Amino acid sequence: MSRFDFTFQQGSEDNTGGGCFPSRLKEHDQWLVTQEKKPVAPSKGWQKSVNLLPFTEAQNKAEQPGGEVGFCFTKSGPFVGFDLDDVKEDGKFTDEALGIVRRLNSYTEVSSSGTGLHIIGEGERLDDRKHRDDFSESGHLEVYDEGRYFVLTGDVYEGFTSVKSRPTVVQEVQDEYLPECQKFSFTGQQKPVSEQEFDGGQTDATPEQVHRTMRAYVNSDNHDVDREVLRLWRGSDEGRNTTSEADMALVKQLYYWCKGDQQLMDECFRASGRIRPKWDEVHSADGATYGEMAIRKVCRTNSDTFGGRYV
Repeated sequence: MSRFDFTFQQGSEDNTGGGCFPSRLKEHDQWLVTQEKKPVAPSKGWQKSVNLLPFTEAQNKAEQPGGEVGFCFTKSGPFVGFDLDDVKEDGKFTDEALGIVRRLNSYTEVSSSGTGLHIIGEGERLDDRKHRDDFSESGHLEVYDEGRYFVLTGDVYEGFTSVKSRPTVVQEVQDEYLPECQKFSFTGQQKPVSEQEFDGGQTDATPEQVHRTMRAYVNSDNHDVDREVLRLWRGSDEGRNTTSEADMALVKQLYYWCKGDQQLMDECFRASGRIRPKWDEVHSADGATYGEMAIRKVCRTNSDTFGGRYV
């Protein structure tokens, strides 16, 4: 019996297909099928809402050995996910983790490892907070509202069966448990970009504008630009030995397209298909994260920047 089959024999919010997966989630075409936590339907492009499946279709496709359904958080969807990982001590969930469960008071399930909890509610992830931080007791918290998915178990915790809209509490929990995003600052070794180098002082571009401009230039016969940038943005590792090497290749591209603006580079990477928890993991004794180190390294060595206007 697969784990997917097992979850449908648990208690239920309703007795229709889908076990105790909340009907609020099943109303949205934000589902995919995984095997060993990796997407198989769709296997690629699952970050795009147009490629995601209705619940019933995902359920049917998952009725194969090892198949499990996952719920994907999308930019257009109203949902936010709290992933509480490794929050069990001596066989019990920590008081810190359970405090968040009770405050959010929304759909909560035990993760497949048995040592974590998934909470799904309605609300938004705060842009000025990092995705991840460690708890003071045990484990860590990650928060997502797009570009990530939870492999759902249906193993509901303590009767928290329904998805609730609690935007104020969602914000308060992030304010309390997630650190603020660090604004990038130039050091003496880095190469700051003067305002004159920004076309007409255009320093307030968005990741959407940058991505749109990349596509326009790549698809134009009038411009000679590296076409690999779009493949890297989608999350492909093709032609690279490791995922980290591909990450660095995109960061180098972003230096050019973002005109050396470190903050915009970070925002673009987060908007791309490459974003993963490692981006916010501390990788230096001075507290710098993997993402900050990658961006600062590129800013010390690169100099060529995009000279046009964003579209």
